[in-house]
Amino acid sequence: MRKLILILVNFIMISSAFSQSDSAPLEWWFWPDYTLERNANNQVGPRKSAPESPKNPISSKTYPYVFFGQDPTERIQEFAPSENIPVNEFSVEMWMVYHVNQEVGCFTSYRDKFEPTDPSWLIGIFGKELVFSLKAEESSFSSMLSHKIKERGWKNYWIHLVATFDGASMKLYLNGEKVNEMKVGKAASVVRDRMMLETAAYLSNEPYMQLGDLLKNLRLHSNALTSEEINSNYEDFQTLVEEGKLYPDLFHYTAGPYLQMATPTSMGIMWETSESATHTVAYWKAGGDKQSMEINATTLNTEVTSEDELISKTILDNLEPGQPYFYEITSKAISGEEITSGVLTFKTADELPESFTFSVIGDTEARPHVNNRISKLLWDERPDFLLNLGDLTDSGKKDHKFQWNYEYFYGMNQLTSRIPVFPVAGNGEGDLYWFNKYHILPKTDKGYYKFSYGNTDFFMMDSNQKDSFSEGEEQYAWLEKELNESTALWKFVAHHHAPYSSDENDYGDTWKEQGSLGDPKIKKIVPLYEKYNVDIVFFGHLHTYQRTHRIQKEKVSKENGVMYIQAGGAGGNLEDFAPTRSWFSAKTFRGHHYLTVEVFQNELELRMYDSQGRMKDIFNLEKYLNK
Repeated sequence: MRKLILILVNFIMISSAFSQSDSAPLEWWFWPDYTLERNANNQVGPRKSAPESPKNPISSKTYPYVFFGQDPTERIQEFAPSENIPVNEFSVEMWMVYHVNQEVGCFTSYRDKFEPTDPSWLIGIFGKELVFSLKAEESSFSSMLSHKIKERGWKNYWIHLVATFDGASMKLYLNGEKVNEMKVGKAASVVRDRMMLETAAYLSNEPYMQLGDLLKNLRLHSNALTSEEINSNYEDFQTLVEEGKLYPDLFHYTAGPYLQMATPTSMGIMWETSESATHTVAYWKAGGDKQSMEINATTLNTEVTSEDELISKTILDNLEPGQPYFYEITSKAISGEEITSGVLTFKTADELPESFTFSVIGDTEARPHVNNRISKLLWDERPDFLLNLGDLTDSGKKDHKFQWNYEYFYGMNQLTSRIPVFPVAGNGEGDLYWFNKYHILPKTDKGYYKFSYGNTDFFMMDSNQKDSFSEGEEQYAWLEKELNESTALWKFVAHHHAPYSSDENDYGDTWKEQGSLGDPKIKKIVPLYEKYNVDIVFFGHLHTYQRTHRIQKEKVSKENGVMYIQAGGAGGNLEDFAPTRSWFSAKTFRGHHYLTVEVFQNELELRMYDSQGRMKDIFNLEKYLNK
């Protein structure tokens, strides 16, 4: 009988251990809520909700941890029952994208709710420092593993951080590699009623950044993962990112809707889904009948590949000029599951507007949290369209698709699903691979094009092809032909790189030597701008703002000449100016920013605002019609 009891006990223990190790982990996804406010609040398609602290009518504050000398900017507490949090044996996984140059961090801990004591365990990152602490039974002090990151993460930015404890030893893994370990014995016992799970962010060095901009996924396992299991999970996350999907098991929109190429009678729309699907686009005027079109994945202006099955493009035509429209996309997966964009809005271009306003941004690249801030401020202005001066992404070439889905579209979609965008390519998307696939533009395979709005012509150039800015080369010849044929009152050119700039080190280290004050290869096209009386040239690339005086033949001119506007402050790492003022400089500003340009017949007013919405520059131009 005793032998039978021992067999049963052993069976129960083995079964329990197997059940614990084989059970699904606790898991949370973190994405900021980047939506507009009030009546324009609309989350495109389904999303998994990020965890939140419980909202109790009355609660006491817990002691925040100071982490690497920083106070927390965001804390999420008690988002899982305390009794479900593993202590005696566990693994913690954190999947993060670290795409900023400032030191930021976050951690997850199991800690006392009431006292500022050491946590039962904590795993986190700040800057290049990784930490994993554990309160052991046989020590008065917490044991700690640390590691300093020496190289950039996977695809330069991704970090898979895993801490494991098997009841005797702590181990720390970075991107599948074990980087530290320590024997510590048993974990200290805890009083569950006093404990809570907390995830905290330390982001004071990056204004507007949220926890979900850094941490994408958190998992708690009730067993110590093996190195094989860790690498398998790491590979799953990598596949997810390479495919541009935000979640592994949810049918959702990964890009768009993204409005483009607005004309008086048409509007282009692009969107992308996580699975192959068929789509219905419904659109209607206020009080009018709904029209709809059925769409499989389309490939306007792009070469067909398997990935295009997820990207859909269409042009709504036969629309009325200057008319507000509503639209909604419904997508149906092969499984039969349906998702919808929700009801969105746009307005067609006026044929001959008395006035119109467009906005200008550049270098949105690596900070969706800044994109989010600027999108909200621009939406309050209700511009007719948006110019993006390139580096939509930091390095979103063929093998960095995630920068489009995780950053550009995620940060900007609230605005660009309602306001059409006319972009140029920056060096971040200089191969034109995803730039072409995600855009509906004339001559988009070439990277340059022209469009008109009211009394203004816009000439959008690809300055990555610098050699073609020389006389006799492709873009030079194209632009000369287009400028010569243009009868528009206003002529604006947009490209990414700088003909004139006071940047401190892109054109020579101005703290040590004389710089060239702009890109010499781009300057070769300047005589063409002057010959055909281009009014303003917009560009980015340098992450600051600069407005020049009018320039004619390398001299400042009060009457004639071209004005150059550098507006590269919509998200990239901020840069700085040379230590001395340039001869052409009228206004400089270091900080994230955006522009609005109002054209009213023969007058123009340009305003520049910082990311707080404070106006930092304003100027007016007037065209003399009898000239």
